[in-house]
Amino acid sequence: MMLPKMIPTLLLGALLAAGTATAAPVAVLVAVPVPAGLPRAQLEQAFAASVGDYQGRAGLIRKYYTIGDDNRAGGIYLWESRAAAQAWYNDAWKAGVLKRWGAPASVYYFDVPLVVDNAAKR
Repeated sequence: MMLPKMIPTLLLGALLAAGTATAAPVAVLVAVPVPAGLPRAQLEQAFAASVGDYQGRAGLIRKYYTIGDDNRAGGIYLWESRAAAQAWYNDAWKAGVLKRWGAPASVYYFDVPLVVDNAAKR
């Protein structure tokens, strides 16, 4: 028997209303223009050098480093809550990005009402 598509959303809402679940997770997309002439290998080295900044980071579930077709780099993050994400992307973080990259980052927040994780099945 197939359940209607709304069942997971309704169950999540019921859990939140009952107080048995905490704040919903949030996904964040960060994009920064890659400086002209920066080789991809150097960009990937910069990514690797920053891994320690994210490992064990309170509230961060997962981070994907990204290089876009539009010459922007950054990441896709999954945070436990919007509060945890906003605590990370503060004014000091923004100033650091501007200093390192020479341009401000674009930061986009997305509520995550439901996650499908196929990794456990592999």
